[in-house]
Amino acid sequence: MKNLLRIGFGGILLAGTTFMASPQQATGFTTIGGSLNLGQRDFRVYNNFNGSNANNNTTIHSNWPQYTGAELSQWKAGAEWNSRAHGDGSGDTSQGTVGSGGANFSFFWNGNASGIGGGNDNIISSIGGSSGGVLAYTETPINDGWRIRFYGDAWNWQDGPGSVTFGIDMQGVGCHELGHALGLGHTTANGATMTAFISGTGQGQRSIQQDDINGVQYIYGVMASSMPSIDSITGSLVPGGTVTITGSGFSTSTNRIWLQSDIVDGTNAGGDHVTITNVPSTNNGTQLSFVLPSSGWQGGALHVKSDVGSAGSLLSESHPFDGQGGGGGGGSNDTINLTVSNSNPTTGSTITFSWDSAPPLMPYTMVWAFTDNSPFFNTYGGIVGTGTTSSLGTGSFSRRVPGGAAGRTAYMEIQVDQNGTIFDSNTITINVQ
Repeated sequence: MKNLLRIGFGGILLAGTTFMASPQQATGFTTIGGSLNLGQRDFRVYNNFNGSNANNNTTIHSNWPQYTGAELSQWKAGAEWNSRAHGDGSGDTSQGTVGSGGANFSFFWNGNASGIGGGNDNIISSIGGSSGGVLAYTETPINDGWRIRFYGDAWNWQDGPGSVTFGIDMQGVGCHELGHALGLGHTTANGATMTAFISGTGQGQRSIQQDDINGVQYIYGVMASSMPSIDSITGSLVPGGTVTITGSGFSTSTNRIWLQSDIVDGTNAGGDHVTITNVPSTNNGTQLSFVLPSSGWQGGALHVKSDVGSAGSLLSESHPFDGQGGGGGGGSNDTINLTVSNSNPTTGSTITFSWDSAPPLMPYTMVWAFTDNSPFFNTYGGIVGTGTTSSLGTGSFSRRVPGGAAGRTAYMEIQVDQNGTIFDSNTITINVQ
């Protein structure tokens, strides 16, 4: 079944449902039945959003490492429902804090998928065409998974990250749809994220309101005081390095670390997290130290799961983790700042790539792929250009967009070899018109 989010006259979004919503009070939130167990908290994005403004944001934010564009908008949309703030809660100028659900619930961001997946693979993606004013929909029931589809061709999707003054805000709509994915129906409370009537661009839906909070707490319970919490992550963030997590609520000897998987596919297998088991706590239960596996994982975020307590309260909120998974080159990921003059070029046009914060006077290689292989492109489709960085660690060059690239989406990063150690940039997305 599908939950349909529509747009109506005057910029008002209307929602039509094809499931039965169960009211929990005379006015306010409703539920659709069911909840997500710990194995269903993951979600990913297949970035096939080809609108001219869907991947405008190419700036990495330290609280949301390694992701930009449509992926970042949906990561933040899910994190808003989390038990506590993601990291320090910053990264969105339209919100004071991202992450305010206060329930025994947090989504697990697991990066990219390589396809739309099936109806229970927990993947967000775009679908072509339109359906009588429908913006997006969530496929239910949710107990064995869900899927969210945005009608990508029919609307002017905006990925933010700041204020959206025209078009439709991807993050706001994503937050609404992920509310359905966790078990909420629509509400009669004015101004709530889950209301059937929203005005303007939908940016207001980014921040959940008290009625939304009441709803997620009704389904999953008010956040337990024993839930693990992460304050900081320090240490060596490369494969084989030792990482220390400082926080609270850790069990004595049976904690687990949940890392993002580096599998990028279009099925449920790509949603499985990488688990480091039986991590003991030290310093009166406030610190965890563990060795990062040599491969299989990628950076972005992590969670701590305690094995002591009730099921819903075992998993911590997410915390930014700018690590280098999958043997990511041994250097420092996403430390180079890469930009492009036009991320939505036409064939035959010329675009310019520029970068700074690279190791100075070192050889660089810019690579591309049709799949986002962040945080480090171990495999790629080809080389865009080579050369040497300047004495300031900067550089730029221009390239003509080939005719055969029409309608394709390419992902690019620059890699700099500093005496055998590889440093790389953020990934930029090029949607060729």
